[in-house]
Amino acid sequence: MSTVTIQPGALVRLDPSDQRVIQFDFDTLNLPVGVALTSYTLTITAIRQATVGAALTKDNAGYVSGSNQRKVQARFLATTATVGDLYEVECVGVSDETPAQQKAYSIQVLIENK
Repeated sequence: MSTVTIQPGALVRLDPSDQRVIQFDFDTLNLPVGVALTSYTLTITAIRQATVGAALTKDNAGYVSGSNQRKVQARFLATTATVGDLYEVECVGVSDETPAQQKAYSIQVLIENK
């Protein structure tokens, strides 16, 4: 399976037939050496949505195997969205530091015909 690591703030373009695995790399971008995530939340918020009831969805979310809980990935299903839709996808991780920190990582997803 092909996985794409996306930089925070990036715009990801998905064809309406795409079901793409996207990785949120806290390891490289957000966490000091030796720190792991104790939890994370992934949210999808519609910025522009053409059809009520048809929206970008996700499944198979989890920590990347072998990443020591420093990377999160999920499969995003453009098949449930509509061409022209624009979404913000945010992954918020909570670190195991004392005190714990919350670190947000967001991207935008545009559904368009390729």
